[in-house]
Amino acid sequence: MVRNLLKMNLARNCLRYIIKAYNIKTLYTPYYICPSVIASIRKENCYIKFYHIGKNFYPQKDFNKNDFILYPNYFGICAKQVFELSKRYKNLIADNAHNFYMKDCGLASFSSLRKFFNLKDGAFLYISKTIDTKFDKDAYFYEKFDYLTYEEMKLNEIRLDKEPIKLISKHTEKYFSEIDTEKEKQIRLNKFSQLHEKYKNLNELKFSLSEYDVPFVYPYLTHNSNEVKKLEKEGYTLLRYWNYLPENFPEHLFYNYLIPIPLNNY
Repeated sequence: MVRNLLKMNLARNCLRYIIKAYNIKTLYTPYYICPSVIASIRKENCYIKFYHIGKNFYPQKDFNKNDFILYPNYFGICAKQVFELSKRYKNLIADNAHNFYMKDCGLASFSSLRKFFNLKDGAFLYISKTIDTKFDKDAYFYEKFDYLTYEEMKLNEIRLDKEPIKLISKHTEKYFSEIDTEKEKQIRLNKFSQLHEKYKNLNELKFSLSEYDVPFVYPYLTHNSNEVKKLEKEGYTLLRYWNYLPENFPEHLFYNYLIPIPLNNY
């Protein structure tokens, strides 16, 4: 199978491209996912059927063989789940926004440059089928190449929410070519290993990394509220993933008690 690598502006717009390319009318999507992804699916007038995931991040549902299914590689530690699901379901779409280094598989897959490398745009889409529409390049200008502060990242997110499907900006493509991706990979793996050694006996999630897992964050699941205070005192900026989910949802456990500890130095 011939796979095309398309360099797009955003991971969520990679998904919009996939929906257009395969004329997807209905897409199974997890409840536990970034709201910007949901918004992007709806922009394509694609109907969403939601599914639950369990504590092991597997879907709590059996799909039909022809169903289109979006599955996120949660926190960059779910390569095993992605591979297994892609073997079972021919129309699995792998959302690897949390693992830039993940091997391409499924009907199509996409990853995010900006999440991993502190860039203002950029995503890679791996897909067999393409569409004829000609897209503009993202024209956002970098005054300088420097790490984005948290406030700059928030402002950039507001800008990105309004962005249509575009190709990667020439500035991002240039700066990405100058990044030592293998060095960045080792930094993440080393930091993850250090955190896991520190928290593995406290973490209510049990996992071991495969050769394809390069985490986005360290997912620390704990019911101990004092742990959050400790981490904040250590200087971590802690975010909650994602929107509130009802208490009777199994994913409420993640929303309420999972602490994503950053692995980068930004």
